[in-house]
Amino acid sequence: MPHPSDPECTLHRTSQVPAVSLTASIDAVMLIIRLSARYGPLMFRHGAMAESVQPLCRPVGSIALSESDVKLGEIAGCEYWIDASTLARLGQGACLLDVLNPSVTPHGTPALTDRFVLRPQAG
Repeated sequence: MPHPSDPECTLHRTSQVPAVSLTASIDAVMLIIRLSARYGPLMFRHGAMAESVQPLCRPVGSIALSESDVKLGEIAGCEYWIDASTLARLGQGACLLDVLNPSVTPHGTPALTDRFVLRPQAG
């Protein structure tokens, strides 16, 4: 299956610009860098589960995207895809990709076992 970042891929429409902006915490960026060094290029997908705030983070091409997924943005070189219905529930504003209860290694960096979370930001 072609990956949406492939210019030949026409499966996913990216002409719609989401009304939600995506940013990331320093912990999230550091964890992405560590995971990318270990597993190679990564991507995120946030599915349509009603209460889920945890996106999947996997190597590029290993997550199946659906026709209802929209590219929300990129964080540290990783594409972030989100289901259109989940995006609609977020409304307008900003979202922060963060690390859920970050544990810190002796070197002060997030542990590889930490999990990402998407937090809506007020204002």
